Amino acid sequence: MTDLAGQVALVTGSGRGIGRAIAQRYASLGANVVVNYAHGKSGADETVARIEELGAKAIAVQADVSQVDDVTRLFDIALSAFGRLDIVVVNAGLELTGLPVVDFTEEQFDRMFATNTKGAFFTMQSAAKHVADNGRIIYISSSTTGYPQAGYALHGGSKTAPQYLVEVLAHEVGARGITVNAILPTATDGAGLHTDDPDDAPIKTFVLDFNPMRRMGAPDDVADVAEFFAGDLSSFVSGQLLLVSGGALA
Repeated sequence: MTDLAGQVALVTGSGRGIGRAIAQRYASLGANVVVNYAHGKSGADETVARIEELGAKAIAVQADVSQVDDVTRLFDIALSAFGRLDIVVVNAGLELTGLPVVDFTEEQFDRMFATNTKGAFFTMQSAAKHVADNGRIIYISSSTTGYPQAGYALHGGSKTAPQYLVEVLAHEVGARGITVNAILPTATDGAGLHTDDPDDAPIKTFVLDFNPMRRMGAPDDVADVAEFFAGDLSSFVSGQLLLVSGGALA
């Protein structure tokens, strides 16, 4: 079992969905957690409460990762509260799909890339500056980056550039024993666009055709991989983009 006792994790966008699942998993393994949210304080407070029930310490910090000053403040508060950072999970992001290239607006482009690309870049930059030696930096991307399809230009495009940064950063911080990896989840039930999908949602029928395991992903599927990347078993695994899709292409 992974042992994260004494470590501190910062998980952006952890008020719900995949981010919450990862934050709770790390807490269950002994880590104290900085829960980040941009909007929805009640969700972040609920994550904190669940973490405290597991016996770990947690704080909720409001910060919009599309604003570099907010990213800086987030890391400053985390370090002030806990004195160190061992794991940073770059999870905060927006989703906008079903939008053809000929239809998206400049405003939509700027909003998506400000959070998904700029936000991820500067969060990883701050992680590289502040994470302890032998620490972990983990980026939550999307399976759509490897499977281009109509309507996904902004979403997949905004997630692609940070994947390149993962590979570059792995070279730059490797000498400190820090690993940098990305997780590429498939459509995940209870997260992102699918947070409130009903049982008869079209996506749940569609996955029966394209997914060999005949189900959507679950937040805990991603948390399983995030646990691996955070622990000792992955200490010589870096610069990797791991698709978590049950065998599906996307």
